Amino acid sequence: MQKQRKRLKKGWDVLRYLVLEVLFALACYFYLRYIWRTYSFPNPYENHLFKVVVFGGLFIWLFFGPILNKLVMFVYGCLFNAYLIGQFCYHKAFNSYFRLQTALDLVKEVLGVKESAAEFLAPREIQNFLGFVALILVFLILALIFERKTFRFWYRMPISLLALLLIFPIQNEIDAYNQKVLATKDQEDIFQMNHSDYYIYDIIPTSNQFVDTFGLLPFFYRDVEIILTKDVNTEETRQEITSFLAERKAQSTNDLTGLFKGKNVIFVQAESYNRASLDEELTPTIYKMFNEGIRVQNFNTPALPGSTSDTEFMANVSLIPNSEGHAVCYAFPNNTYPTTLAKLFKEAGYHTSAYHNNFGDYYNRNVIYETYGYDEFIDCNKLGVKDYSSDLEVEQIMKYIIAEQADPYMVFWITFSGHQPYTLDSVGVSPEDVAKIKEKYPTLDDSFVSYIAKNMDLDHSLQDMMKVLEDANKLDDVVFVFFGDHEAKNIDFWGGSDFYKQTGIAPEDYYRYTDLYIYNSAMEEPMVYEKVATTLDFIPTFANLWGFSYDAQTVLGHDIFDPTYDGLFFSEWEYWRTDHYQYNFMEDTFLFEDSYDEQEARKEMRYAEKQKEISKQILKLDYFKK
Repeated sequence: MQKQRKRLKKGWDVLRYLVLEVLFALACYFYLRYIWRTYSFPNPYENHLFKVVVFGGLFIWLFFGPILNKLVMFVYGCLFNAYLIGQFCYHKAFNSYFRLQTALDLVKEVLGVKESAAEFLAPREIQNFLGFVALILVFLILALIFERKTFRFWYRMPISLLALLLIFPIQNEIDAYNQKVLATKDQEDIFQMNHSDYYIYDIIPTSNQFVDTFGLLPFFYRDVEIILTKDVNTEETRQEITSFLAERKAQSTNDLTGLFKGKNVIFVQAESYNRASLDEELTPTIYKMFNEGIRVQNFNTPALPGSTSDTEFMANVSLIPNSEGHAVCYAFPNNTYPTTLAKLFKEAGYHTSAYHNNFGDYYNRNVIYETYGYDEFIDCNKLGVKDYSSDLEVEQIMKYIIAEQADPYMVFWITFSGHQPYTLDSVGVSPEDVAKIKEKYPTLDDSFVSYIAKNMDLDHSLQDMMKVLEDANKLDDVVFVFFGDHEAKNIDFWGGSDFYKQTGIAPEDYYRYTDLYIYNSAMEEPMVYEKVATTLDFIPTFANLWGFSYDAQTVLGHDIFDPTYDGLFFSEWEYWRTDHYQYNFMEDTFLFEDSYDEQEARKEMRYAEKQKEISKQILKLDYFKK
């Protein structure tokens, strides 16, 4: 009787064990499937790769015991969920998808601005991620209570290997799909604009185009594939780069050549500045530069994967930071860049310095600004202020350093106040400025009030700096170059935004533009140029304005004021533009603003794409290193 009871108890134990294990497996499967369906784009390629995820989970479930399989599945499932949910949140913030190498490079930066990063996490995403954590914890507790001493099935491990074997047929399906993609390679020239699947898969022209074509799981698969393979034919690629650069137009002159020759210059890279914050009453100093200086009406800076650091890179070296997911400031900080913004001025006898409100390790600026050729990079520690100080706090110290600086000098200031989060208690927002904004716009949402207040803080800084220079009789000898680093993140200035309803301002595309204003108090007349341009064009443009010479075969930008330049704006997610048309990269369609020839437009866009690819290879090979 006692033996019978033991057998019965053991039978119930085994049955309970099987029931709990099967329920655990099903719960994990349906949860992961829910996350996949919610945050990705199921298609045939995605379906194949999700099967691999499922059989990977099946292997974990069978191979490990009832306690360990839950711990391993916790890590496995959390990584899967974090990737898909993270991509969703990143796309919501930046309108593109991150590469694995970008994510690894920028972990430090995300932790540094965790409050801002947390803005992009909606409650639903947090709940969906924590839901899986709760599911694992529930089954782990049940396993600790009921399964710890359960009979171990000796055949678990051999059976688990079958789960891995089942992946091989799926891999064959993936390979067959890849062969179909490969078959499109010879259907058209690789740089033609009606991109083949092969071109999109091989080059990844933009993350959006890849994900729209193949899905998020294939994007992950391709990312891993790139990390694990090094396929650059060094000599052949060098020859291709040399041929491409040899075709570049030599430096030329125009009506603005040497306009500011000998004058000092302060570059102000305004964090998240868009024209939406331009206001004659609230930001009068910026408005003065806009209205009385040289304004490049269609200048805009794309939000690229490396965010602010990519804008700095383009402005300083006139190359495109296209590096297969790496943030260039980390991937290539010690490359050779023969022509840089700092070196242009330094070679002309200028003292060159860069300032930032944060610590120098952020975006690796301590290293890369030395590579750019600056005499010094001055971070918050050297200024004696805390990390993430407001622009006004930093300027209160900067103004004395600049006022006492011997002529000639060049300053590059990376501001901070405009950074998200856009709340009334964040950096750069003062109660006095908030009161002024609410007096003018009583119904304006707090996020918009915060955004304008942050730009008012920068305006106060510039006003104070100009006053110090004027009091020292030096203002006429200084040129201010003011530009935004990228569109404001996690705040809406598109046409249907409440911002326009609450302010009464008529919505226009250019309110999202980062703008470029070049101001000198000694200028006799303001100038407005209806020119499409980006920070890629800085070196040729400012070399011309100051009368410097440079080697056109070491940069990729153009002089904005060259009458033969038709302009170029490129982006990871928005229309590409020139002075004559907009090009929808995703749909391969043009919207012309005049009677421009479409075949010529396609030729120009092919060249622009090739330029991105050439820039990537220049960086990977450190092409300019002797």
